[in-house]
Amino acid sequence: MQQYRPLPSFGGLPFTNPEKAKVLIISYPLEVTTTYKKGTKEGPQAILSASYNLELYDEELDDIPAEIGIYTYPDLLLSLGNVEKVLEEIEELTFNIIDYDHFPIFIGGEHTITKGILRAYNKKYKHFSVLHLDAHSDLRNEYEGTKNNHACALREASETLDIVQVGIRSMSEEEKKYVKERDNIKVYFDYKFQERFNTTLIEDILKSLKDEVYITLDFDVFNPAEMPAVGTPEPGGLSWYQVLSLLREVFKNKKVIGIDLVEFSPIPGLIYPDYMAARLIYKIIGYYKKYSLEKRL
Repeated sequence: MQQYRPLPSFGGLPFTNPEKAKVLIISYPLEVTTTYKKGTKEGPQAILSASYNLELYDEELDDIPAEIGIYTYPDLLLSLGNVEKVLEEIEELTFNIIDYDHFPIFIGGEHTITKGILRAYNKKYKHFSVLHLDAHSDLRNEYEGTKNNHACALREASETLDIVQVGIRSMSEEEKKYVKERDNIKVYFDYKFQERFNTTLIEDILKSLKDEVYITLDFDVFNPAEMPAVGTPEPGGLSWYQVLSLLREVFKNKKVIGIDLVEFSPIPGLIYPDYMAARLIYKIIGYYKKYSLEKRL
């Protein structure tokens, strides 16, 4: 039997029955294979704690997204040491949670959690693509002696699913060759993205996605000047408003079936990244409520 421990509720909202909520917040604080700055296991707690300070009214949407109902799951106490066992646990819990009646938001933890999550989605959903926002391609077949490294997070999924990557600015030669061999992976490199960021580019990204979309967002997709609390802060990157513009259009035009946000590594004494991460999640909830809810029903 899985064990749980309490977590702060998102936004400090009263706990409610998950069946009555439309949005589910699930934390997977896995940290085993991170290779540079550590701390992703502390990410979910820091984000949820920061969310207590959010203003629940959203000025852009002229709405209170929280009214949709948000349920924060207790923290799943993942097994230690055996990453494959952890992935099995994540897959099982994810499979039992996902359906068209709820919108799940998974908070990591290292990017390896996406591997287990997508295994579950692959079993339950027949035709969907993955929108991958990241500084790194994460398509290595193996890294540091294991296929379950965070640098391999999207490799398994890429063998069966269409992957659209945005913001990439660090890729190994192995990954570049792999992408060239595949016809189901499209990469929007960061330097190209910055050269022509406009509505036409976003329309091109949308055309590359199927009607149903799962989103995986590594916080290092942002420019580290805005989001420094990541394991490997690559120069360049997307701005707050670029990310929001893309997410807004995806929610408007596609049926978003879930999202994970990973690799947030809190910096002691620096609180604005925690708040930014919480605000991003709340913006996502707002976009889901305004644009995507009817598409999921």
